Amino acid sequence: MKILRHSERSEESPAARRRSFALFGAQDDGRRVLLYALVAVAALARLLLQVAALPPYAGLDEVWHVARLVFVLQEGRSPDIRESSVAQYLASATAGDPAYPADFGHIGARWPEVVRARPVLVDHAVTANYVRTNIEAQQPRLYYSVVGRLGHLMPHRTQLNELRYWRLWAVLFGVVTALATARIGEALYGTRGIAAAALLVSLPTWLTLVARASNDGFACMLLALALASRRPATESIFWAGALATKLYTWPVAIVLLFRRRHWTVYAACAVSVAFTVFDLATRTRNPLGVLGFDPAAQSGAPQPIQYFEMLKITLASAVGTSGQHWNALTLRGMVVYAVPVLVLIGIGVWSRSRGVSGSRGPARPETARLRDLATSLAAFAAAQIVHAFGYIRRAKAMGLAMPAAGKEGWFWYVLAPLVVATLFPPAPLAILAGWLVGWDVVIHEGALFRDFAGLTSPATPSWLFRWGPLGVGPFASQLVALRLLHLGAIIAVFVLESRVHDRNTHPSD
Repeated sequence: MKILRHSERSEESPAARRRSFALFGAQDDGRRVLLYALVAVAALARLLLQVAALPPYAGLDEVWHVARLVFVLQEGRSPDIRESSVAQYLASATAGDPAYPADFGHIGARWPEVVRARPVLVDHAVTANYVRTNIEAQQPRLYYSVVGRLGHLMPHRTQLNELRYWRLWAVLFGVVTALATARIGEALYGTRGIAAAALLVSLPTWLTLVARASNDGFACMLLALALASRRPATESIFWAGALATKLYTWPVAIVLLFRRRHWTVYAACAVSVAFTVFDLATRTRNPLGVLGFDPAAQSGAPQPIQYFEMLKITLASAVGTSGQHWNALTLRGMVVYAVPVLVLIGIGVWSRSRGVSGSRGPARPETARLRDLATSLAAFAAAQIVHAFGYIRRAKAMGLAMPAAGKEGWFWYVLAPLVVATLFPPAPLAILAGWLVGWDVVIHEGALFRDFAGLTSPATPSWLFRWGPLGVGPFASQLVALRLLHLGAIIAVFVLESRVHDRNTHPSD
């Protein structure tokens, strides 16, 4: 096919031009669909890799989320925070009983010696006797009511099978989140926005938040779908669902106040918040269900609160966290990993603001979405400060210098779909992709997966990592294949997107 000069192209008949453009549009449409498919494959492979490598109950309170799912499955209702709702077999795992699967999150620094001393993947039958209260009873009910009842679809329920089952739901929620991120990005940057969404699953802390049995993946999915929706009916459903799933989605809803929306969206959000507050007020000790806002009687002499340490923990756990030792990068590791990412994003946003756009889709103003992002980040920061001071108040009453919560840097990653879709596409995308995916491999293959396998501990520190595969699966024996599939899909995404760009820039007939 030859490249037509402008003079030759201008002599085509209108009908010929229409046929040419129709063929052009069909080809680009097919490549767009293929881009979405490749993003889905990359997300599926990476999330399956993560849950395949995770040992039982791998951190961030997974065992307590599972306990609430079990209670809803067996009792058909959500528990009161004051009643015993943790099944005996889960409590035995947290207590280190060798007859049960080893609880990675509670064994902590002793994990390597436990791995050497006994099997850690002992399966066990499930029971319906409850032996203690559950802190996760403080959570809104929607996720547990939906996913817990879906437990009836399990073909053969044992302790490990139910854990695999609920983690696979988290994988599904993560894949949908990646696709919704691609939809948000496409609306702003065309195919470049779709390609950028594939990088969502290379953010280590987002993986920590989502790839486990908990309500976080469900909340992140609903929030991303709400931001991607363009019709009032679907947007109403997704916003209402997000607000009824996790309280940290509430500050993000502030974007509704700054965007033109249909009255049904506001009505759905108001009803969802009202029902959630009523539910929490009846099942917990306060209308928000947050322990930090419970009544706190004076039980110890007040201690100076370690505010600087709280800030350090928040930042460290935002850059990267996982594992039984509350692993994080060292300061030098955080600088080497995070600073180039921030610089690349800054270069992209600056160049776009100067009119040197890397967009490969139709030219559209991004001002509204940037305002949404800034507003969401500000509202989220304000809510986290309020959350922290609730726990600070409680710590002072108990005579503690370090509050029990209020320093969860990983919470911020519920905003990752909006950040990725808004800030990643304008950046030097190929360089950003190489850097993030490379660090994904370094952090997980070089550190966390070794940690999961019991090969590292706080006694074996490294230059980059501060801590010193026995995964449940499924696909625990296919970690290399899943990693290769993930990397192959990522490469295919960027190669295909580049060709779509070239096709649109240098059309041929």
